[in-house]
Amino acid sequence: MNWKHVSAAAAVLAAAFAAPAAVAQNAEGVAAIVNDHVISTYDVRQRATMLLVSSGIQPTPELQQRARAQALRDLVDERLQLEEARRFDINIDPGIIDRRLTDIARQNNTTLEGLAESLAQAGAGLGTLRSQIEADIAWQRLINGMYGSRVRISEVEIQETQQRIAANATRPQYHIAEIFLPAETEQEFAEMQDGAMRLLQEMQRGAPFPAVARQFSQAPSAAAGGDIGWIAAPELALELQPIAEQLQPGQVSLPVRTQNGVYIIAMRDRRAGADAGTISIVSLRQISAPVARQAALERLQRRIDGCGRLESEASSIQDASVADLGRTQEADLSPAIRSRISGVAAGRASPVVASGDQASTIVVCARETGGSAVPPRDVIESELREQELAMLADRYLRNLRREATIITRSQ
Repeated sequence: MNWKHVSAAAAVLAAAFAAPAAVAQNAEGVAAIVNDHVISTYDVRQRATMLLVSSGIQPTPELQQRARAQALRDLVDERLQLEEARRFDINIDPGIIDRRLTDIARQNNTTLEGLAESLAQAGAGLGTLRSQIEADIAWQRLINGMYGSRVRISEVEIQETQQRIAANATRPQYHIAEIFLPAETEQEFAEMQDGAMRLLQEMQRGAPFPAVARQFSQAPSAAAGGDIGWIAAPELALELQPIAEQLQPGQVSLPVRTQNGVYIIAMRDRRAGADAGTISIVSLRQISAPVARQAALERLQRRIDGCGRLESEASSIQDASVADLGRTQEADLSPAIRSRISGVAAGRASPVVASGDQASTIVVCARETGGSAVPPRDVIESELREQELAMLADRYLRNLRREATIITRSQ
């Protein structure tokens, strides 16, 4: 899923690449029919103009044709998204759209009137931006309402991600930005390869990579100007790894074909991997009870799932107590405690051990692998959740396309 945003440089780019103002005609051609809704050629021209203006691309005839094709795809998807949102009684208050427009204007260091004037100078009306924002907000609300409470990221997924990142931490690291154009058939691959070359040529003429990515990339990173942050070499697609190995900071690759589409990647920076030997950091708590209550403690140990309610859960056992053992590197723990928590997943408790007149279990509240080379647990959980929501939204939209009646005219 690709939620598009107008670049913060839109006002400046509009002035730089201004075209004659578009004048709506009384009669417009039909570009597409989506179920019972007509998308006019005027709608497509407006959106295509905004795409070119916001990406800073000189509107040559060839690129205008590509922008129109992209605009038509976006408008068809937005119409499907709005129809589905309204089926669930999701309607966006105009005031919310106004506030989003005001935010965009502020990012452009201008007023709402100034933004409208800049778009008008390039031949695009504020209405096309309003409709894009409406579809974005409605679709986000629908997806969050449909799936938000159902997406659960397990502790196993988080730990596996931490371990994978930690294992790759010693490999070369790249700070990369991407433009991704998806393709499935050979014809689509040929079209995307050609389109990627044209985008690359425009960037060589001065169009900013982030602005082009925002408007043309179909990756989730498009909203961030294509920036995917620091990534280890093995995390890249196999086809991109040798390309990234050769790129130096500031360089942009030629289009690269992968299994799913065509990429252009820009190398922002690169660095050597972290020192070998990852660090495991654990947060521990201990529940103790008289050995006479060991059976009750073992029943509690088996059902523990996190540290959020330990005190209340332990209170069900007479004379039980909970002690916070703190957060520390696993290597700094005593051999006895390291042995007890070995293989215990975060949120779970170690087997109960009796010593003298006391029995105890140690709860691993959190486990972070790799030290500073690995993002915090909550960051990884959030990213995995966003990836899952994006995948579900893509599948949802594909189903809507499949079930809809869509008739398009050549542009």
